Amino acid sequence: MITLNKNLLIAKGGERDCYLHPDDSTKVIKTLHKKDEHNNQNELEYSYMKYIKKRKNIDLSQVTDCYGYVNTNLGKGLVFDRVFDFDGTPSKSFRYYLANKIIPLDEQEKLIYELKNYLEKNLILFVDTSLTNIFCRKISDNSYKLIIVDGLGAKRTGIKFTLYKASKTYTKYKIKRQWDKFIKMYEKDVKRAKLGKRPFTRL
Repeated sequence: MITLNKNLLIAKGGERDCYLHPDDSTKVIKTLHKKDEHNNQNELEYSYMKYIKKRKNIDLSQVTDCYGYVNTNLGKGLVFDRVFDFDGTPSKSFRYYLANKIIPLDEQEKLIYELKNYLEKNLILFVDTSLTNIFCRKISDNSYKLIIVDGLGAKRTGIKFTLYKASKTYTKYKIKRQWDKFIKMYEKDVKRAKLGKRPFTRL
């Protein structure tokens, strides 16, 4: 059994906590909060990752890979890759880069366009479109790549989740709809950053 503690906690979400893997610094472990009611985001994401990895020639270069479950003192945890820059530094969220105006807007737009094309080409659903769910990996001194670290598949079980996996037409529709939501979030954060006061609560 893997022991997790508050010193390993790196992120806290609405339903899950994300911990550094104590035995493998290249991985993280996502665990559910101890609540009576939840959508079991771990099971949804695990199911979806298994589904897309069965596809022939699937490109996982802009999502973090999933390695299945491990037993922890906090219950079952789901293991994922941790995102690093080219120099070995842990990558930061896209929202962090936006809030601190590290990347020019025209370069941000290129990265966003690249991610949109990636999702459409590979028919990957990014449903929880918060900018904190996208990390900005520095791949050289002056170049970056956006990596989705959370929010794939669905927010809850049901007929829609089944349709996402069964119908390419429905998947394409859902990708476009969620992307439109992401762009609205992005544009709102750009306006916040322009205020110069960094009114961001989560980075």
